[in-house]
Amino acid sequence: MRVLLILLATLVACTPAPVLNPNKNTKRAGRSEVQRDVTLGEAPEAVVHKRDGSTIDLATIWHNKKVVVVFYRGGWCPHCQKQFAEIQDHYKDFDEAEATIIGISSDSNADATALKQKVRLGFELYSDPEMGVITKWGVEDYGAGISRPATFVIQPGGAITYRKVGEHPSDHPSMNELLAAIK
Repeated sequence: MRVLLILLATLVACTPAPVLNPNKNTKRAGRSEVQRDVTLGEAPEAVVHKRDGSTIDLATIWHNKKVVVVFYRGGWCPHCQKQFAEIQDHYKDFDEAEATIIGISSDSNADATALKQKVRLGFELYSDPEMGVITKWGVEDYGAGISRPATFVIQPGGAITYRKVGEHPSDHPSMNELLAAIK
């Protein structure tokens, strides 16, 4: 019996801590829920922060090339890390299809840099700490203070031709589905 109690105590002590959202319950002053279906419309305005703190208008990226926009929950999210590792594994396929990949979250610039280095990403991550872009694109996880997992394909000029907004943290498009969407 004592061995069983020791074994049970060991199992409980070795259980990993849950992954916590650092933005949960963060108050977003003046935010109201925006219902916007951008399935096959034009990409909304998108000015985000680069990792060096400067800003960039993403329309300059999709002005003349295809762009895969991945909204992710944050660098702390294991599902997001896994998705980015899969995308990185297929980076050559995206490059051959002449598609640029970018990631956007409410993470700080430092957290975006840490994730880029941790997963060794060959594509850029941007920050939207005020969640203005995340809200305009209709992918805000209200109450959690983060983006829902979402992926868009933007054609040169800004037309959206693919949209997948996840219902739960691990709900991402497969690489086959995503690569088919850019071809």
